Amino acid sequence: MSRPAQIRFLSGVAALYDPVVAALGFRGLWRRVADVASPAEGAHCLDVCTGTGGVAIALAARGANVIGLDLAPGMLARAEQKARRRGLESRVRFARMDARAIAFPEKSFDLVTCCMALHEMSDEERDAALSELARVARADVLVAEYRVPERGLAAFAFRLGHVFEYLESDDFRSFLQRGMEDRLAGAGLRIEERADAGAYRLWRCRAGR
Repeated sequence: MSRPAQIRFLSGVAALYDPVVAALGFRGLWRRVADVASPAEGAHCLDVCTGTGGVAIALAARGANVIGLDLAPGMLARAEQKARRRGLESRVRFARMDARAIAFPEKSFDLVTCCMALHEMSDEERDAALSELARVARADVLVAEYRVPERGLAAFAFRLGHVFEYLESDDFRSFLQRGMEDRLAGAGLRIEERADAGAYRLWRCRAGR
């Protein structure tokens, strides 16, 4: 699927997104991300590929000032609605922006997060996005992605559960083959903590080579 087609698709399914991700355990993941990040009161945070704002809103609820970025207008509209319902509109705002070209200066944010989006990108897009996360972070970058078993029955079960993505998407196959840690290092991100949340893994990294 081309990038414009993917954006149109995600905008079109925005109303269904939260029930689906709840079934996949993402709500618990969002809370786990906020717990691991543990932003200070008033910290300036950026959530890249925010979707309907789950992570951004969880960070704002802990007192951070957050900007959430996404390319899908329907997702951003949903995120704004959720923030208003929570009474957090003064703490979090949303903007349409590409993860590969973040329009903020270097070291603009105390914390930068990106959750469950990189596996959908091509190799080149992934590396460009990670470089941008590192560039705009003053300190911490927190990435969450699938925890991919390397061998045995668990590895087989993981691929079976993602069979359509695995068969249809070169991007997903590449993500499985190379994983995250080499890419994080290549972007100048030093891993300081790993934390698992069910089927997902979080990497808390320090920006700067």
